[in-house]
Amino acid sequence: MTAKYRMSDLVRKYYSAWLRGAALFEHPLDRDRFYRFVKACTTYSRQELHGEWLRYFLEIDLQKRYPDERSREQVVIEAVVLFEHILNFNKVSFPDPVLEMGNPYSVSLALQSYTYADGRRLHSEEDIERILRENFGESWREDYRRRHGLP
Repeated sequence: MTAKYRMSDLVRKYYSAWLRGAALFEHPLDRDRFYRFVKACTTYSRQELHGEWLRYFLEIDLQKRYPDERSREQVVIEAVVLFEHILNFNKVSFPDPVLEMGNPYSVSLALQSYTYADGRRLHSEEDIERILRENFGESWREDYRRRHGLP
């Protein structure tokens, strides 16, 4: 039988180290072990991770430790919510070129990537050009080329 989800051997070492703790979240060292596990997931996993991935393993591995389903579910929920929170934090792009307005081409690319939920672009080419001129000046292309020694 094939497992629904997979965990690499290296990630499993971090996962097991976290689970070996006396408590899973009650002590700062427990949190540190959990954070190391999440860092290992984001560093060494090739697959897209999400809370259901972690839930799958926890529901299997915590059955003996927490025979009471209610107690086990509380721990699983806490772990999954924190796991997803950290994953979402790591997905945030930084620095924000639009907020910092340092490189007009980075700003342009960022603005081109903003979309509505239905996939339509938020900014037209005209909007982007207007934003660039307002923030970098009317001759922003020429100024950029001159500053960077480009033809």
